[in-house]
Parts: sequence; structure tokens; C-alpha cells
Amino acid sequence: MKFAGITIFCAGLLVPVTGPAQIATEPRSSLEEVLIHVNQVAFDQTAPKFAVVEAAHPLPPSSRFRVKDSLKSENVFEGTLADGQECKEWFPGRYFYRADFSSLQQAGRFRVQVTEDGKEFSSSDFEIGKNALAVLTLPAIIQFYQHQRANSPEELEADRHVILYGSTNTVDLRGGWCDASGDVSKYFSHLAYANFMSPQQTPLAVWSMVNTVDTAPGLLESLDAKTSLVDEALYGADYLMRSLSPDGYFYMTVFSYFKKDPNARRVVGLLADSKTTSDYQCAFREGGGMAIAALARISQWPKAGAFSSRQYLEGAERAFAHLQVNNAKYDDDGKENIIDDYCALMAASELWMATGKSLYRDEARHRARNLAGRMTPEGYFIANDSNRPFWHASDAGLPVIALARYLDKEEDPQLRAPALATIKQALDYNLRVTSGAINPFGYARQTFLFRGQVRDGFFIPHENESGWWWQGENARLASLATAAIVGGRLVYPGPGPFGIKTELANFASDQIAWILGGNPFDMCFMYQFGQNNVPHMSALFGHGSGRGGISNGITGKDGEPDGSGIDFKMHANGNEWRWTEQWLPHTAWFLQAVTAMSLPSAQTHRFHALVLAERGDQHEAFVVAALEWLKATAAKDHFALDIYTNPDQFNKALLSKYQLIIQLNFPPYRWSDEAKAAFQDYIEQGRGGWVGFHHATLLGEFDGYAMWSWFSEFMGGIRFKNYIAKRVSGSVVVEDAAHPCMRGLPSSFVVDEEEWYTYDKDPRPNVHVLAHVDESSYQPSSGIKMGDHPVIWTNEKMKARNIYIQMGHHPSLLKNENFETLVRNAILWAGGKKP
Repeated sequence: MKFAGITIFCAGLLVPVTGPAQIATEPRSSLEEVLIHVNQVAFDQTAPKFAVVEAAHPLPPSSRFRVKDSLKSENVFEGTLADGQECKEWFPGRYFYRADFSSLQQAGRFRVQVTEDGKEFSSSDFEIGKNALAVLTLPAIIQFYQHQRANSPEELEADRHVILYGSTNTVDLRGGWCDASGDVSKYFSHLAYANFMSPQQTPLAVWSMVNTVDTAPGLLESLDAKTSLVDEALYGADYLMRSLSPDGYFYMTVFSYFKKDPNARRVVGLLADSKTTSDYQCAFREGGGMAIAALARISQWPKAGAFSSRQYLEGAERAFAHLQVNNAKYDDDGKENIIDDYCALMAASELWMATGKSLYRDEARHRARNLAGRMTPEGYFIANDSNRPFWHASDAGLPVIALARYLDKEEDPQLRAPALATIKQALDYNLRVTSGAINPFGYARQTFLFRGQVRDGFFIPHENESGWWWQGENARLASLATAAIVGGRLVYPGPGPFGIKTELANFASDQIAWILGGNPFDMCFMYQFGQNNVPHMSALFGHGSGRGGISNGITGKDGEPDGSGIDFKMHANGNEWRWTEQWLPHTAWFLQAVTAMSLPSAQTHRFHALVLAERGDQHEAFVVAALEWLKATAAKDHFALDIYTNPDQFNKALLSKYQLIIQLNFPPYRWSDEAKAAFQDYIEQGRGGWVGFHHATLLGEFDGYAMWSWFSEFMGGIRFKNYIAKRVSGSVVVEDAAHPCMRGLPSSFVVDEEEWYTYDKDPRPNVHVLAHVDESSYQPSSGIKMGDHPVIWTNEKMKARNIYIQMGHHPSLLKNENFETLVRNAILWAGGKKP
């Protein structure tokens, strides 16, 4: 669809859209002398920025290009084109030159221009700005999924009692999303019969949404989009729960048979040519693994949908236990392969993080070893137990993402090393194979087995195990961009764009640029963005192409079995869907890529925190839960953590590295004199902030240690007196709602199963009290009371920002939304940043 001379409303911005002189879908021989291909939507300020100049003949050496401000019509950048390349496999007789304007970080709207033989040629317009790509696209991505909801009255009524193929039994499978702009079926995966090509579909979309909410909450809040994405993820999770059978497997597909009658829908397994069977039980690789991962991860949210957080987690555990016994039986060929490994790794890792159980730890480690064992010296994975290279038209980056997610939990250095080495080899391979041919656009190439020979190529072979499926690969490109950034931050961290080495950043940026118009056909595959879109595709029940959704994209030449050549068709006698149809995984992977690009790198953490954690004894469960929560919060809010379990090595030099100390239940004794002196200096001189929990006020003579008098004065001149050993719930009453640490909290909130320490005197005269516990609210009632009982306070006499939080005994606190808000506020405030 060509937009010319009109304005569309784009994610809160009025974006003028003007068609280029010529759309490059015509035969190359009929095109203009010079074309300029570029991402037609946006570049982040610090991201790599490239355009590709295409010419009908070689340009003079050292030809120049300009970047012009589209609104002011003035040049803001000038550079020299790279040497020309003739990509004979695609367009013999045409020459391609890369224009690098990565150093341009000025915000605004721009276009690239060149002058040849006195004639000026221009690219499409594009934005540059801070997080510009996310700002423009994230709200539209959420709208796209809302548009794809299978929630028309016809669908809801039919799906309330959809028939299981081969029987008269029905199940309630309301919800979920229509898979594509031309297909209102609902898939966990399809192509299961092909064994090595199963894409992750609905479960991947849910996990991707949860990942964005978890890792980029601040960005979403700034866009007023967090609530919408949370609701969409919960909507998806509820569909996963309805799809979980009583036996413990997930139903794979609700298939429409492309019929107008919604009651024709059936729960099926699919074969080629839309033939259906009763093999609808999902293996790990057929959507089961990613569904488990999504449910386990979302179970940690304080908010739930139609099902409770506990039900999400119980469902994930039940499904995992079922697949541990039955997985190979559900695999169409009866054998596990690499897709089972990385999907099961995602499932086990998320369950390990959600529960801490050794069962999931051991299985995650087993699957990570399997993936490492599939790595070849060349750097590509082997998909089977023989010689088939792993390639995937949708999820090529998922092995790296699965290993990276596992490493979010794995702390054993000996087990981390092989996983990191595997990620490094995979990323090295992607760079090497992509640069192994003339490739002016930086399109991610791949290795595959074709008629018994291992070959490298741009596009997947059309002759493959599916028998027919060779659509455009935009999901694959976005998945590899995500892997380059997420994996690169682990094995190739650097000061460059996205916090990774330059080569990987360029690779990631090239894949996203291709999707957004920086391709030889000048097609922006994100619908209603950029200047050139695919035609609208209609679907049943009011669905069809939706704004913010991404279409299939470009393929190898139609009719070339090895995927060689290049092709894109907007009209093909009813087969244009191969290139133009929107599909859930394209947008899910794009969401992950944009999320990764928007996150600060390891070199730009907001602050570095030291956690002094008390291990063992009665507080072990709380501390374990708190450490997991802290790690997750650090990832979301972009601060770094180092964890210590005793203060013996503390000195001024060590503490100077940290902007925050979190005293996680560690008591104020058993400290060396040097550690005490360093800590006192740190607090008194304001060298950083401090957040203390619970046991940090165990002041007195304990275990043969004298009371640390300075720490007692720091806490308001108190000495520990007593506690409620049986533990009771109590209502915490906020006194200073204006304090940054109290932001977002109700006037009072309940804390369960707390010990509620009492002291020999009230600290209030010496500290600023932020909240107290209402002792009359204790359930069950207790006679151990202070009268006035402060439980959250700060000592404003100290230069360091500091806050003490008396609660911190039971792990259920980390499921208390108000407690989580309090602690997050406290950490960001004490760390020197606005919560």
C-alpha cells in the first residue's frame, strides 16, 4: 500500500508520509538510476544507522551522501559511501553502497540524499531520537495484539465448546489471538509433523510480553503503556491455562478450516495441506515448553487475570511433570531434537526461578548441556542426532535467548562457562556466515542441509521437511537481532551501541532496518508505518491486517528449491500471503528486539549495589526469596548487584565501588573493626545510600558480641527488646505519604506473618518515621507491644540517604505488592535515583 502526501497518526506523533519516487517492487531494469533504501521508521540516537544506495551503474570513487533535516531542509551530516558491491545472486547489473551515519545523534526527522549527474535522489523519511523505535512502535504492537484477540461474539461462543477432533468431547478454549491476518486459527505451534521447523506461536507472544513488562517497566510507564501490556499478557496467559488439558498436556491448535462457520472449528493436530488429526498434544517443541515458561514467569507477578498466580504456577508445574514423562511420545517422529532442548530449557529455567526447586535446576542444567553438545566447531547447532544444521525461519535466535535466560539464574561458574561459550560461538558464527558473501544489507545468512549437502544461503530452502512452508523470515531476523544484543551483553559487552561490540550492534540494527524498509524492495513490513506497506489482508470475524503488525517479508526466488535468489510479491494470484500476511511471531520477536535495544547496557547501570545477605537459620527462606526478587528488579531497573554473606572484607576501598548498601537481614554484630569503620564513614560522609531490613536492628549483646553503639545511634538510639515469636499479621500505617519511599502506597497495608520487633525505647525523637504498625490490628492478638511502634524510618542527620524497614521475616512478603513497591522505591531513592 503506497501512502503519498497524507498524514497518519503514529504512536502519539503526527508523522507526515510521502511516497518515494519509485517503489522497488518493479523489475530492476525499470527502476530509477539511483535508489536509497533505509529504515523508514526510526533509529535510536546511539544505535548504528545505515542506508544502502543502489545504482544502475558504478558510482565514482569516494562518492558522498548527505543526511538532511526533513523539516528544516538543511544538511546535518555528510559522509563517504563505502565501496560498491554487485550482488549478482539478487540483482546482477545493480550496484550497492552502504552509507554509515551512525555518529549522527541529533533528534528529529531526516532523509538520506545523494547527487548523481546533477540529479538529487532521496530516501524515505525516518526519525532519530532517544528510544525512538520503542516510543513509536511499542504502543502500536500492543494495539495489534488487541486487534488480533479472538473475542468476537462468534468466536467466543464457538470456542466455549470447541470439539476435540475425532470425538464428540468439547473443551472451553475461549481467548487467545488469531494467528495471522489471513488465518483466524489459534496455534501453540504448527508444522509439528516437519519435526525440525516447529515455530513457537501463541506461547512465544505471551512470554515476549511478560519479558518486556519485566525488563522495561520504566519505558512502558513513560509511554502510558504498561497497564495495557500487562493486561494483554494476562489475557494470553489465561488462554494458555484454558488450553491445559486435565491430563496435563496443552491443546495445540484450534483450527478454523478457513470456513465462515465458527462452529466448524476443531482442536486438531495439523499435517501438510491443512489435513487434520487427533495428535493435538503439545510436546516441548510444539508450544508446550514456551507455554510452561510463560505461565511460570507470569506467576511471579502481583497481578493475575481470570486465573490466580498460584494457578498459573501450578499449571506450569503440572504440564512440566507431564511432558517429562510423555514428551517423546508427542514428538511426531518420537525423538527429541534441538527445539525440545531450548523450549524445555526455557520451561525449566522459569520454573527454577519461580520455585527454587532443585528438580527444575537439574533439568535446566541438563538441557543447557544438551544445547552446548549440539554446537559444532563451525558455530552452528546440529538440530538432530546426525548432521542436520539447525536453521529456523522464525526462532533462529531462541537457543541463545534460552541460554541467556538460564544464566539469569545459574550462579555456578563451572556451569556458566560452557553456556557462555556456546552463546559466543553462536554469535561468532552469525557474524561470520553473514559476512561470507556479498551482502550490502547485512541480511542474516544461515547454514542448511540441502539434498544431502551442507550449504550457506540467505533464505531458507523452499524444499524442506514441511513440503510447502517458505514464507518471509521477519521473525527470524528479529530473533537474531534479539540474540545478538541479549547474548552479546553476556559475552561481548562493550561501550558501543546496545552495550555490545560494534559488529554485533551493526548486525542487530541491520535486521531491524530490513524489516522496517531498509531492504531492496523498500517495503516497511510494520503495517501503517513507514512509506510503503503491503496491501491490507481481510480475515473472518472482523480481523485482518492490523496496525503495528509485521508481515512475512522477503523470500528466496519463487521456484528455486534451495532458496537462492530473492523475491517479493504484493500480488500473486492468491499466493501473495507468503510475503504479505501478518503473523503473531513476527511481532513477538520484534517486541523482544525493540525491548532489548531500549535497555541500558551493563556499562550504563544507574548504580552499583552491595547486598550483605544473612544466610541460614530462620531467615533463610526470606533471604533466598529476596535475593531472587532483587536480581529480577535489578534487571528491570538497570542497577548492578554484588552479593556478600559476611562483612569481613569490607574496607573503605571496597565500599567506594558501591552507590548503595542493602543490609539484607544481616545483624549489626560479627563485624570487624575495619568493616565497622568503613561502614560508619560511608554513612556519615554520604558516600552512598543504605537500605536495611529486619535483623539489621538486632542491637544488644548477642553471641558474645558487644553492642555496636554507633549503629544503635544510627537507628535512633535503640536496643532490641523483644519480638512476636509466633508471628502475626499487622496493618502498616503510612505517616509521610509525600516521602519518595512511600510513593504509590495506600494509606495502610497489611503485612502477614511478621515478628514485629520491639525496642527498649521509641526511636521517633531521633529519626524521621515514615510508617508505624497499628498494634491493635494484630491477628492473632499479641501482648508484646510498644505503644507507639515505628517500623519504617530514616535518620536524616546522616549524609547518606538511608531507610530502615523492620519487616523481613517470611518469604510471602515478596508476593505482597505493597511491600514490593516500598522496597523498590527505597532502593531507587537510596541509590540516588527517583523511583
